Amino acid sequence: MVKLIAITGGIGSGKSTVSKILTSLGYCVFDADVFAREVLFYSEIESRIKSIFGSHVFIETGVLNRALIRKMIYEAPHLKKQLESILHPAIAEELKIKSQCLNKIASNAWVFYEASIILENGRKNHFDACVVVTAKQELKIKRLTHSRSLSEEDIHKIISTQMPDEEKITLADYVIENSGDFKNLEQNTFSLIKFLHAKFTPAVSI
Repeated sequence: MVKLIAITGGIGSGKSTVSKILTSLGYCVFDADVFAREVLFYSEIESRIKSIFGSHVFIETGVLNRALIRKMIYEAPHLKKQLESILHPAIAEELKIKSQCLNKIASNAWVFYEASIILENGRKNHFDACVVVTAKQELKIKRLTHSRSLSEEDIHKIISTQMPDEEKITLADYVIENSGDFKNLEQNTFSLIKFLHAKFTPAVSI
């Protein structure tokens, strides 16, 4: 069976960079954000979102005004759970379908799945291993102010809604600390691969 490995961590932790390193090494990496964009083209999903947020939150078919949705959720936090109740099951189904297809042609493959809130959703047991990427909070904020059009206030709001790194670490099978440079992150990712080989290779009885 395909081995499904979660790559998770808070905003700005660098999990996307870990995913890029894994991709460069030849591994299959699925991205929950890509799946989230794909399911927005399903008419049922679009209709349910419009019924809660209004038709104006779609720029065009399948394209959500994320900045507007984020603002609405900040102003009415209960809307976040309603949106997640629509998107998360559809995203999970996408992952299931793609993993099953891959399993038919490469049953010994490793599939990495990058997503932000796997642990928050209690979905760790859906994976063969769970990797948490962490970084110092001041470094996360610095990265995000450079890479995204978010104010420091918005970044703090997002971080406050996510599970603290300290709690994530207690639930992880493996932790990648990403407060160093890219070379250090590469080495930590190589160490992850060694860990997974050891984890997935059956012990030899003597």
